[in-house]
Amino acid sequence: MSVLGGLYSGISALGAQSRNFGIISDNIANVNTIGYKEVEGRFSNFVTSKSVARNFSPGGVTLRPFYDPQKQGLLQTSDSKTDISITGNGFFVVNKAANAATDSDSFLFTRAGDFTADKDGNLVNSGGYYLQGWLLNADGTVVNSTSQDQLTSLQTVNVSGFSSVGQPTQNVSLTANLPAGQDPAAVGPHQSTNLSIFDSLGARQSLTFQWNKSALPATNEWTMTAGITDSTGTFNAIAGATATVQFDGNGGLAGPLSTDAFTAVGAAFTLNADGTLAITIPQADLAVSGAELPNDLPLVLDLGTPGQANGLTQFSGDYELKLANQDGSAPSGLDQVIIDENGLVTGVFANGQTRAIYQIPTATFPAATRLDRDNGNAFTITSNSGDVVLNRPGVGAHGALRPETLESSTADTAEEFADLIVAQRAYSAATRIITTGDEMLDEAIRMKR
Repeated sequence: MSVLGGLYSGISALGAQSRNFGIISDNIANVNTIGYKEVEGRFSNFVTSKSVARNFSPGGVTLRPFYDPQKQGLLQTSDSKTDISITGNGFFVVNKAANAATDSDSFLFTRAGDFTADKDGNLVNSGGYYLQGWLLNADGTVVNSTSQDQLTSLQTVNVSGFSSVGQPTQNVSLTANLPAGQDPAAVGPHQSTNLSIFDSLGARQSLTFQWNKSALPATNEWTMTAGITDSTGTFNAIAGATATVQFDGNGGLAGPLSTDAFTAVGAAFTLNADGTLAITIPQADLAVSGAELPNDLPLVLDLGTPGQANGLTQFSGDYELKLANQDGSAPSGLDQVIIDENGLVTGVFANGQTRAIYQIPTATFPAATRLDRDNGNAFTITSNSGDVVLNRPGVGAHGALRPETLESSTADTAEEFADLIVAQRAYSAATRIITTGDEMLDEAIRMKR
C-alpha cells in the first residue's frame, strides 16, 4: 500500500506542478495586460487517512490558485482623458451589455480602466465591458439618489446624448466713458451701447443701452434706457427699464451708496446693495424667430462701483466702450470628456462650458479575494465575497481615482521565470517518484519468479 500510495503521491505532484506551470504561463502571457492580477499557485498536502505512530498513509499534494483582485499594480501615465486607475481598495463597476441590465448578474468588477468611447458614445474598456455610473441632473445631483446603493441604480456612461449645451446670460458688466462735453440739446439718443446676450434657448439677443445727457440745469447726470434691438435694427425699450445715472466731479459713479449713483430707478430694475441692477427681460420683449419662445431672462447689470471710476465714467473726450462682458453662450458641440479624481465625468464643450454628466462609483467587498475571475480582467460576486458596497471614490475605505493613468499588470517577468524553473525541477522530481515506485513494484513482482 505504501508503494502504491507513493505512486499516487507522485501522480498528484505531476498534476499539481502541471497546473502550476499553466498558472505561471498565464501570468507571463499577461505581463503587459492592463489591470491584470497575477495568480499564485499555493500547494497544500492531501491526507487520505490519519497517520498513527507506526503507520503512514501518503496522500499527495493539491494546488489551489490564489489571487488578490485588489493587489496594487504600478501606475503608468496615459494621454487619454478617459483612462483612470484606482489606488487602494475598490473596483470599477462594468456591465457586459451597453444597455445596463437590471439583473445584477450582468454586472462585473474590474481594475482595468482603459475606457474609450465607442461609436455610440459608450465608455468601454479593452475587455469589452461598459463603464457604469450614476447619471447626474443638471444641478449635479444623482438621478437615482434614493437607490444609489444598489447596482440597479447605475447605467452605462454615455456621452453621445450631450452633444450640445448652451448657457443663458446671467451677468452683464460694462466699462464705458460717456463724454462730459455732451450737448444735452442734441437729438437723442446721445450714445448707445450694444452687446450680445443669450436667452434660455441659446439664441443670440442684442441688448442695447441708450444714454441721454440730462438737460440743464442738471449736471453730471444721464438717463439710461435698456431694450432689445431686433434683426431690423429697431430698438424696443423694455417697459420700466430706465434709471438716472449720477456721476461725481471725479468722473466716476456718485457714491459711496448705490442710491447715490442710481436715482429715479424704473420699475423693471431692482437696485441691489452691492451697487448692481437686477432686471428680468420679459419673454415678450425678446427677439424671436419661429414658434419657440424662450423663458424670461433674468440679468444682473454691473455698471461699476459707486464712488470709484471703474465702470461707467464721465470724462471729457469721446464716447468709448472699453469692456462689455457677459457670461452666456450659444449651444456648441462636445469637445472632450474628462474624468477627475472624484469620479466625475465632465463634458467640456467647444464654447468653454462644462457639465458634470455622470458620477463614477467604486465598489468594495468584505472579502474581495473570494470573487470569481472572469474574462477581460473582470470579477464576479460570489456567496463568499459578501455584498457589494458602492460609494464615491476616496470615501471611507474606497480607494482614490487617478485620472490619465492606467494600472499595470502585477505579474513580474523575472519572478515568474524563477517560479517556472522551480516548477520544472519539481515536476522532474515528481517523475522520479513514479519511476522509483515502478522499479520497486517490479522488484516485488520478480520475487515470485
